[in-house]
Amino acid sequence: MKRLFLMTMVFVATLGMAMASCSNDEPESPNRPETETPDEGDDESPEEPSTPSEHKTLIAYYSYTNNVERIVTELRSQIDADVVEIEPAEKGLDYAANNYALGTALLNAIRNNPGDASSYPAIDAVDVKMDEYDMVIIACPLWWSQMAAPFQTFLFRYGPQMAGKSIGVIVSSASSGISGVVADAKRLIPDGKFLEPNLWIRSSQTSDSRSMIERWLKDIEILKQTIT
Repeated sequence: MKRLFLMTMVFVATLGMAMASCSNDEPESPNRPETETPDEGDDESPEEPSTPSEHKTLIAYYSYTNNVERIVTELRSQIDADVVEIEPAEKGLDYAANNYALGTALLNAIRNNPGDASSYPAIDAVDVKMDEYDMVIIACPLWWSQMAAPFQTFLFRYGPQMAGKSIGVIVSSASSGISGVVADAKRLIPDGKFLEPNLWIRSSQTSDSRSMIERWLKDIEILKQTIT
């Protein structure tokens, strides 16, 4: 009897081991979350091809008698560019009154201490992110052989941010040469890449500036870069 009982127990134990072995080969339950780590190669997505950044140009200008504004309007018709206008904080000032007394005083203050921010006249706040541009065209009038004082304020603040950028210079004047304005621009943008030649448009040429601007854009080789 005892022998029969032992044989029965051995049989039951053997059967249980066989069943346990079969259960390890069953597929996972459909409700069990996926835990298998995917192959690293399959997880990588292909890199997107790099595209060159678009060429962006900023036109910054100051206009006292509206001549520069008319020039910039014509310039904008020939190239794709963002524009920012510089305006004095104090409105309605007559810089030419009393034999240009005010304009002369502003320029003298800058000339006497060009490194001091307080030497420059106040201008309205300018909302411009200079790091978005790789080319800046500056346009302003000539005052007594120098760059107009309000525009010097703008360049005093933003000129250092133009380092490494291509700089085009447009100057409006009645008759005087523009070398003083160019010198001011290079002082205020010490690390700019100035394009040659500069564009000098006399007051009498403003209404017929279209062809002058077109020729200048070709000379400095940006017309083909900004017009498609």
